Amino acid sequence: MTTRIAAVVGVSIGLIVSFALLTLLWFGVAGILTVDGIDLMRIFWPSSVMLTVGWRTTPHGIFMTFSSIAINCGIYGILAILTRTGIAKMGALWNSD
Repeated sequence: MTTRIAAVVGVSIGLIVSFALLTLLWFGVAGILTVDGIDLMRIFWPSSVMLTVGWRTTPHGIFMTFSSIAINCGIYGILAILTRTGIAKMGALWNSD
């Protein structure tokens, strides 16, 4: 797997997570993402805090939502690249015997 493919996969997963959580928020059932007092939405979408802090007017809120989605996609893309690099380094160390 190349770095570009890893980045695209990570960004795609970030986009899917963002839209899934926005859908739950839209229907008002985002409370199901709490397990033993831990808010899973903050774990899977750390930049979602911007949604509750940034809404003042509709255009500003829409911009904040798009910014939050872009940040989340970037986070997942970077995590995918780091995971790919780590696995490649471990494979190189394993085969160096």
